[in-house]
Amino acid sequence: MTLNDVNLLGKKILLGIVISIIPLTITVGGLTLIRKLFTDEAAKIQISNTHPQNQQK
Repeated sequence: MTLNDVNLLGKKILLGIVISIIPLTITVGGLTLIRKLFTDEAAKIQISNTHPQNQQK
């Protein structure tokens, strides 16, 4: 293998990595955005006065 072959192989590997990362980034970003849109932060906080820890003595 010559230096030119190794250079070409390195470029092809790098291009393959970039082509794989771009759709993964789009998918993860989309799923994160959907989760943020459909989860209500106020609904996660539950205030209860009936729990024994919350009652005043």
